[in-house]
Amino acid sequence: MPRDASDTRQQLVDAGRRLFARSGVYQTPLKQIVEDAGQKNSSALHYHFGGRGGLLAAILETGNSQVEVDRKDMLDSFGDRATLDQLVQAVTYPLARQIKTAEGREFIIIISQLQDKFNLWDTASETPAQALRAFLAIADRLDSELDVPTRRERIELFLGLVVSSLGSRARQRQRGEEPPLLGQDFIENLVTMSVGALQAR
Repeated sequence: MPRDASDTRQQLVDAGRRLFARSGVYQTPLKQIVEDAGQKNSSALHYHFGGRGGLLAAILETGNSQVEVDRKDMLDSFGDRATLDQLVQAVTYPLARQIKTAEGREFIIIISQLQDKFNLWDTASETPAQALRAFLAIADRLDSELDVPTRRERIELFLGLVVSSLGSRARQRQRGEEPPLLGQDFIENLVTMSVGALQAR
């Protein structure tokens, strides 16, 4: 791909990420993204991504790239006998690390807007491979007396808890607020709560 086309694509991804996080994935006019990216051609976004869905997919793929590397490293280090606590850490920690940068916070905020799709965690082709690996391992470690639909819903609710909590924290950081529970304490508390919810009887 020529350099200018690659640059245009990245500018659109960056503008889309900023505006989707600030104004909403489905509320942001595509025209505004094109203008924010400094593009004079009004069809640039459709040319590169086909529309809103393609741009969103590109933003998520970019954001998930480092998350998936970190998650794979954690899962590999824990091995096949990873505990439920370790698996929850492997889901949570790589996402939580994204809060350190403005781009990462925008990525987390966008994910938090997509919770109505979390019920598709084991069927959607967009589910990142290492995330799915962790989710399936978590489901396997839940109470054997739980039926399959209940296990699936536990994973969905767990994802909602983690992502909504991280999304809220990312918004606070974007506003320059400093919540009472910071850094490692916040993440450890979120992991503990998640494990407790998954193990509930």
